[in-house]
Amino acid sequence: MDVKTRRRLIIGACSLLFVLPAGSHSVENDFIDVFDTPFSRYGAYVALSADRNRKEITIHNIRRVFDAARAFTLVLEKGGERITDFTISASPARAVINTAAGHVEAYVRDDETIVFESFGPDFVFNHAPNGYGIAEGADGKGAFRIIGGRSYSLFTVERGQGVLSGPLSKPRDNAKPLDRRNILSVKQEDGKILMALTIAEKEVKGTLTPIDTKADIAAIRREWEAFYKKTPCRDGDGFVALSWFNLWSCYVRAEGHYGHDAMLMSKKYMSSVWAWDHCFNALAIAQTGRQAAYEQFELPFLRQAETGALPDMINPNEALAWGITKPPVHGWCFGKLMDRFDFPAATLKKTALYLEKQLRWWTDYRDSDGDGIPDYPQGCDSGWDNSTSFDASFFMETPDLPAYLVLQALTIGRIYEKTGDKGKAKFWRDHAEKLLKSLYEHSWNGERFVAKASRTHEHESSPTSLITLMPIVLGDVLDRDKMDRLVAILRENFLTEFGIATEEPKSPRYISDGYWRGPIWAPPTYLIIDGLRRAGHDGLAREIAVRFINMVSRTAKGNYENFDALTGRGLRAPGYTWTTSVFLLLLEEYGNA
Repeated sequence: MDVKTRRRLIIGACSLLFVLPAGSHSVENDFIDVFDTPFSRYGAYVALSADRNRKEITIHNIRRVFDAARAFTLVLEKGGERITDFTISASPARAVINTAAGHVEAYVRDDETIVFESFGPDFVFNHAPNGYGIAEGADGKGAFRIIGGRSYSLFTVERGQGVLSGPLSKPRDNAKPLDRRNILSVKQEDGKILMALTIAEKEVKGTLTPIDTKADIAAIRREWEAFYKKTPCRDGDGFVALSWFNLWSCYVRAEGHYGHDAMLMSKKYMSSVWAWDHCFNALAIAQTGRQAAYEQFELPFLRQAETGALPDMINPNEALAWGITKPPVHGWCFGKLMDRFDFPAATLKKTALYLEKQLRWWTDYRDSDGDGIPDYPQGCDSGWDNSTSFDASFFMETPDLPAYLVLQALTIGRIYEKTGDKGKAKFWRDHAEKLLKSLYEHSWNGERFVAKASRTHEHESSPTSLITLMPIVLGDVLDRDKMDRLVAILRENFLTEFGIATEEPKSPRYISDGYWRGPIWAPPTYLIIDGLRRAGHDGLAREIAVRFINMVSRTAKGNYENFDALTGRGLRAPGYTWTTSVFLLLLEEYGNA
């Protein structure tokens, strides 16, 4: 089935998907639950999220990562009493917080600014990092600046009464510790608050720009609708719309280490780009156009080392992380992009050089014992951080790595064939054949592939991690008898009602919320489905795809980082883009199932 046919079918399938309920203050289809999906917009380095347990709202500085991204918490009050009972939902243009004391609306005005408008509750903003604040306005109006956390925050209160408390001066009593908290309290003025918060990388002076909420929100809505019209599936206010919003809102503007506008993993905790995650996002955003796809694919290659290594994590202004990398799924990814698009010769030649350098780095720098099979120094390099395959040793020769490199060599050969360099095309096809032969000789024990420790080659004869079945990604490149054997093991030991577990559920090392020791993850799911399809196992590929689609949209009702393999419950970070991307890819390919 070609791409255009799949697109027509998927548009018809949209109406079958789960639809999120709207909030009590429903405006323009509030289909986004901010407790599950962080609220932001394309390009912005600020975001809102909500925590069900703490009953507070967090404002994130997306130029930071992990806990450092928590810039402020927002507490709602009425009459000095904290409001803990609230709901928060959103449309792509604005978020609405409903309480018994009235409601609050918020929207992302520009790349660094969030506007808050309250019709009832008062605000208390708590600065998460240590910092230093100063009030520039008079009578609670004007500007309040806070410096700290390697960023600069500016509050502009247009309507309301603001009071900043914090370490404006050191106490005379040196025995008392310096109170480093910065708290901005803003109370209603004539039943309303209208204010903005800007979080910037460089210091900004306080200037009041009149806030026009109607014009701002209308502009955001137009921007969202222009993006959504490019997608192949538009289902009103349902789960597919939520998923496309997730991708759109996780973009940040090109800056620092980001050579293109970048789709992050999340605008909550993992607010960065990792060096294999971007491949799945590139494939999904390809549904909106070739340029968008290539930019996401190219992101880490713009920071590729001379040796060919890719940095593990890329954040716009943080130091690049070189001690770890991620698995080379990049040749596989670009091959799929070539299936969808015709690329200019200049782009193909540039990409061939990226992929060659990366492949040679793996064979030159990551083959610790020189046996022709590269290794992962530790689990994080494989992307399967705590997989049971890494319990016994560092420097593990797991069979997924050479399988990815076989596909990478074939893609390089395909590029050179396309650009007319027959000699290089043959060289890389031959290289792929030699590497595949080495994989068989080294890692096939007669029944299955195994993971071996570098140098000693000690290994488990019956491994329980799904990573040893990842050569399925080779598809029709893999010997048929080996593929059939791997498929049998997959069906018998890993397939659950909801998809593919990353550890055999019957294994004593299986943990339901054990990260890569049990839960279902989107990337291996898609890699295996793609390999099964290319190997002619279309029925199983479709079965796994449909189970994953239903688990995400109906059981978990969210694009979580991973999922309980036996219950389908969403685990860890919701609103995670590579899960969203795989969901949308499978929906495009199997949504008519």
